[in-house]
Amino acid sequence: MDDQRYKEKFSHDYTGAVAMAFFMANLLFIGIVYLILWGLYFLAYQNASQVSKNHIKQALWGSTITTSIAIILAIIAFSTTGFASVQALLMAEIYLMVIVPIFMFFGILGFSKAINEKNFRFPIIGNLLGVEK
Repeated sequence: MDDQRYKEKFSHDYTGAVAMAFFMANLLFIGIVYLILWGLYFLAYQNASQVSKNHIKQALWGSTITTSIAIILAIIAFSTTGFASVQALLMAEIYLMVIVPIFMFFGILGFSKAINEKNFRFPIIGNLLGVEK
């Protein structure tokens, strides 16, 4: 394979796709993946393409929102009836059956766009960050 074809084939910036993958993983593995996503932001944001920067910003904000929701629900459960209660189970099910599917849907769409190096705008988060479609 000559150098030009090699550069064209492997010159893509997949940082945005990695960020979206971490965003989706953070929905189920809250905490450690969130910290890894921050690490990706600090290590790769400066050298990423503009499309990847948009994906990284949205993934980070989306993860911040979902992590905050999970922490708030955990604090409410711990401070009221404890984790071994019906209320805690109901809050966990609301998170897993409402919040996760909504954000996962947009994460999958964003991931598929990031793989193809296309912009994707989350409905509310992307509008607030000023991401173009």
